[in-house]
Amino acid sequence: MSDAPNHPKPPGSNPPGSKTPGRLPQRPRVLILANRSKEQVPKALKGFEPWLKERAEIVAQVDTAEMSREFVKTLPAADLALVLGGDGTFLSQARAMIDLDVPLLGINFGKLGFLAEFTIDSVKSHWDDVIGGLCRTSERVVLDVKVYPAGSPHWGDNGEAMPDPVFWAVAMNDAVVTAGPPYRMVEIELAIEPKQSHTSATRFAGDGVIISTPSGSTAYNMAAGGPIVSPGVDALTITPICPQSLSFRPIVLNARYEVWLALHTANPGTTLVIDGQESFNLQAGQQILVTRYANTVRLIHNPDYSYWTMLAHKMHWAARPRRD
Repeated sequence: MSDAPNHPKPPGSNPPGSKTPGRLPQRPRVLILANRSKEQVPKALKGFEPWLKERAEIVAQVDTAEMSREFVKTLPAADLALVLGGDGTFLSQARAMIDLDVPLLGINFGKLGFLAEFTIDSVKSHWDDVIGGLCRTSERVVLDVKVYPAGSPHWGDNGEAMPDPVFWAVAMNDAVVTAGPPYRMVEIELAIEPKQSHTSATRFAGDGVIISTPSGSTAYNMAAGGPIVSPGVDALTITPICPQSLSFRPIVLNARYEVWLALHTANPGTTLVIDGQESFNLQAGQQILVTRYANTVRLIHNPDYSYWTMLAHKMHWAARPRRD
């Protein structure tokens, strides 16, 4: 491992892909995380909250705009978090809640609903299954992403202590290096487990690179031609963005491996983007370390769907061309 700060795994965390019994107290303590910027959410809560109060103890109701990893430390203990919004809302709340061992249930008020699988009505109809631990759960790999300043030890492996990162974040979907304005290609050196190989894997020029989790494999990674990876697989995917090469194909690797990126050339607008929501301007000479974060995100799934039916229904996986 690198000399960067470690983030220990709290009690109760489970390895990626494992199935948690998930049985909740008969009257569980519930956090409501509501994206109030969506007009439908406050309206829906007016009818849903009285129903929920009869079946659970609502320990806090928070606007998702206020949520951060620091803010969650002030929240009361809970058995379940209900996230009201779309998939983007779910991603931001998953990052904020990552250090708490609280399962997340997404209620969709967005477009796709690939992570936020429930509606208000389906929560009501499946409530007994939710608290009874009968709904399928999954544990999702999360990325730990650190940016080190120019001049840091190459791959952190020459015996010197690494300096503090200039940027640090977690990502549920992906970490993307994008060339940015004025849109000239950037040159990136990629190393996988360099402390074992003592060398980099490749050096390439292109419009950037995507490192995704299985959860994020159906997002930017898929759009860029990367593979779809089942959420239960303990893996990361590296997908180049328009590389100046015919032979640089996406790869899937063990999530336990360290992935390093060294930026040899950069544009003024070259940026590291986390889940499409957080960003950090990059400069030539900086290094990015991507590893699996110690904790996982635990999702509660709608029993009306499986991952594969969701993929076929919402992402049109393997759909045949239509005749107009």
